[in-house]
Amino acid sequence: MQIYQFPHTPAESALAATTGFFDGVHCGHAAVLSMLKRVALAEGLPSCVVTYDPHPRIVLGKDSGLRLLCSNEEKQRLLAAHGIGYLVVIPFTQTLADMQPDRFFEEYLVKALRVKALTVGFDHNIGKNALGDFEKILQLGQKHHVPVHQVHPYAQNTVTVSATKIRSALQDGHIATANNMLGYPYPISGLVCKGMSIGRTIGYPTANIRLAFSRKMLPKDGAYAVRVRLDGALYNGMLNIGTRSIFGHPEALCIEVHIFDFSQDIYGRSITVDLIDRLRDVKKIGSADELKKLLEKDEVKARKMLCDYCSGAGIAP
Repeated sequence: MQIYQFPHTPAESALAATTGFFDGVHCGHAAVLSMLKRVALAEGLPSCVVTYDPHPRIVLGKDSGLRLLCSNEEKQRLLAAHGIGYLVVIPFTQTLADMQPDRFFEEYLVKALRVKALTVGFDHNIGKNALGDFEKILQLGQKHHVPVHQVHPYAQNTVTVSATKIRSALQDGHIATANNMLGYPYPISGLVCKGMSIGRTIGYPTANIRLAFSRKMLPKDGAYAVRVRLDGALYNGMLNIGTRSIFGHPEALCIEVHIFDFSQDIYGRSITVDLIDRLRDVKKIGSADELKKLLEKDEVKARKMLCDYCSGAGIAP
């Protein structure tokens, strides 16, 4: 997949495109991308995703603290995995937000990007105050001779999949629900940094993770069974997210993973943990012995969860 930062665009004379933010590139987005590729194949055109940065809600001041499911780099990898030909990233500014649907369609999609076939999600809107709903987009497509294809809502158990619902599931600690809507285990990435080394003293050394993406949506505080990706290798482990307040230490947000059957020094290296399932809520711990007993129980439960997950997914544990 080739990536362009607008106003740079692909040199193609015509494109089949879709547009949206695509946070998380979840199952609903996958349906849009599948339709886009079918349209592109039928029309003999390259496929192109048109997205925005930063998130419109941040620019519009509707949610300055918004947490996202993926960084730009993660989004690019996910879109590339779907076999998309081009990605064009348009800077989202107040000027763009104030643009009427007609002008946006003509200046960006028709003239700048040379879109000859457009695929949109069922609830996608363009232009100021989201005035460009599907009927408006359809009218604009007819005016500019651009066929418009609408994708029906993608639902799981009658619930329409959306990034907002995935964030809500993560916030509530419902990892299986979030993963089902995403279509893959939710990842958290960052650099391994030095911590307080409390776990090492009781036989449970942990890698403390400093987030690579400051706006990354984190799940509810607690302990999780995880798969760990490190330098191309895959390991099992358990992750704890929450404020460290045991043994009288000051409270601070901590993301730390214990990797099973692992003893390498990995300080300063990039790491990704994929959340598989939730183990428990945060518990107040008063001593090292109490912490060790809790982690032993967590390990037994996590190993079983991961064994079950790997068996169900048909992959090696």
